Amino acid sequence: MSTVQRGAAAGQAGASAATPAGASALAATTGAVAGDVSSRAADQQRLQRLVDAVARQAPGLSWAAGLRDDGTTLLVSNIGCGWIPPNVKIPLGVNRLLEPALRRPDASVVDLLGVVTAAAVHKSHGFIAKPGPDEPALTGDRVARAGPEVGELGPALVEAVRRRDGLPRIAQTLAQAATRGTGVTDNEIDVLQHEQRLAYQKAQDDPHHLSLAADWMLLAAIDALIKGHESLAHYHVAWYEAISAKSR
Repeated sequence: MSTVQRGAAAGQAGASAATPAGASALAATTGAVAGDVSSRAADQQRLQRLVDAVARQAPGLSWAAGLRDDGTTLLVSNIGCGWIPPNVKIPLGVNRLLEPALRRPDASVVDLLGVVTAAAVHKSHGFIAKPGPDEPALTGDRVARAGPEVGELGPALVEAVRRRDGLPRIAQTLAQAATRGTGVTDNEIDVLQHEQRLAYQKAQDDPHHLSLAADWMLLAAIDALIKGHESLAHYHVAWYEAISAKSR
């Protein structure tokens, strides 16, 4: 065998020996990529189910859910700088809401999410899929709405309501009753619910109007306190305080 023939044979043998290892590496890489794509698709589908769950409750608002690097799932709306209104029950799987803060009023829900690895969005009055067997339970409020506590919640609420010109007159009466625990009538509760429905309609018409959102936050806080949900009242008043300087 010539020197050239021996070299060619050795090269073929080396190539033959390397081929199985190279194929294994390629297969592993391909499998990892496929697994990553599958994981992202699953995340996207889960987020879309969460968004659809809240959009069914308030289809006139825009919504977004995003998965952050730390593994938490964030939910935002397009009103009040990302505030979640009281007519929406939070689905299980959402474990983070935005901290109360004054943000750009015209920011989109995608902007409000910030940096996320996956996201799903519902635009106001957009398409909503029918609920399926994997729909999340609407039991996430207690975990997700945990937030900063307001010092002297009752007096803070009464004073805030007193200073708001856009609220119905009954709001002051109910705020005082809720704070003192003196009770309210069924008729007064009906009026409060009616005012909150009006607040929702106004929010749909002008979602970036902070003053309208601030009024709704106070009505929501009154309602929560009447029902004994103090943590929810803290959540709504904290949001009111965060945006009220701008909304006056």
